Amino acid sequence: MVRVFYSQKTEDLIEKMTLTNWRNQVQNELGKEHQDMSDNWKMCAIGERIRIEGRDLESIKDLSPEAIQLGYDFSIAMQERDNQKALEIITKIEQLPSIWRDDK
Repeated sequence: MVRVFYSQKTEDLIEKMTLTNWRNQVQNELGKEHQDMSDNWKMCAIGERIRIEGRDLESIKDLSPEAIQLGYDFSIAMQERDNQKALEIITKIEQLPSIWRDDK
C-alpha cells in the first residue's frame, strides 16, 4: 500500500514538473512558434499531460469534454498572446482528475 501511494505521489510530482515546461514558455514572450505548438493537441499543455500519463491520443474524442474545452481555450489564449489566461488554463489542466473520457 505504501508503494502505491509513493508511486502516485511521484507521478503527481512529475506531472507538475512537466507542465512547468509550458509554464516557462508562457511566461516568456509569446511568438508565432508558441501559437503553432498550441494548435497541435500533442504539442500543447494537454499533450504534455498525455505524454506524462504514457498514453497516445488517437482521436480528440478520447479526451473528456473538460479537457477538450481547456485545449481549445489554451489555443485561443496563445493566439491572443494572453500569458495570464494561458497560465490559468495550465493550472486547470494540472488539476483535472483525468483528461480521458474512458476514465469517468
